[in-house]
Amino acid sequence: MPEPTLLEEGTAELLRGARESMEAGDVRGARDRYASLAAAHPDDPWLASLAQEARFAGLAPDSPELAGNLRRSYREAAEAQPGPLRYLLAARAEPDAYAALHLAERSLELDPEFAWGHYARAHALARLGETEDARRAVERAVVLEPGHLPAWWLLAWLRSHAGEQERAIATWSSWLEVAAQDPRVSTAAITTAACDLGVLLVRAQRHEEATELLESAVADSSGRSYSVLAAAAVELGELEGALASVRSARERDPDSLLYVVQEALLLERRAPSSREAVAAWREVYERSEGLTDLGALLQRARAEAHLSSIERDSVDEGVAD
Repeated sequence: MPEPTLLEEGTAELLRGARESMEAGDVRGARDRYASLAAAHPDDPWLASLAQEARFAGLAPDSPELAGNLRRSYREAAEAQPGPLRYLLAARAEPDAYAALHLAERSLELDPEFAWGHYARAHALARLGETEDARRAVERAVVLEPGHLPAWWLLAWLRSHAGEQERAIATWSSWLEVAAQDPRVSTAAITTAACDLGVLLVRAQRHEEATELLESAVADSSGRSYSVLAAAAVELGELEGALASVRSARERDPDSLLYVVQEALLLERRAPSSREAVAAWREVYERSEGLTDLGALLQRARAEAHLSSIERDSVDEGVAD
């Protein structure tokens, strides 16, 4: 299980300020604070990674050329002055998983005991679908550095995707307990982990636990926590509460087709042939029109099937009358 890392109070306070700046949208302020922290602790991989993330966050979203230049600068720095940390940063900046794997392995050639190098290698392997090798690499990372929260996060994810439900639940739970006290961990990362754990708790039929956990994570601006909370509420038989949660999810992410589908399913469950259910499925059908990704096509077909079923049921009821 992850172990907490003790930080100097001054460093912790600066980290909290940097995190608050980033989450308030003051990317420049966060970038400057993280850069100062990284400069003051030049051998700290996590601070260097946070400074790197802030640099990328500061780029305009429509500036792929600038992002490419920044990525290239990390790789050139590693090649000019090889070192485990420089290769780690180059690997983290690399969008191509094979290239990231190569760079992570270069860091480990220089220092086989570099926990962050094993983590970067595990991350690249997971992106390539090599989950068993990824797991071995990330397990090595947490042995070398028991307080390595990003590595524990990845291990929890790998365990959940391997179907190791109880071990994944235990890992996520411990991770959340430690991460909540660590100013290096973003609120978004904590909320994402809470949602992932909530899904596992629902699957394990531990619905009360899922509800308690997710009610404390509803600051999630994407709406995912509300969506998972709705699933837990359904299992507890609280249909109206589930609908309220889904509608909160829709308010936070109006463009998400998934939440429209979830609301339609709940309305149909509440009253199978109601006007509300029909209107909801029609909204799914209309909003998926013209979309070409597989998920949207499947939801469109699903809406069509539900509308046809409701129409048949209505006709049958009319004949019976």
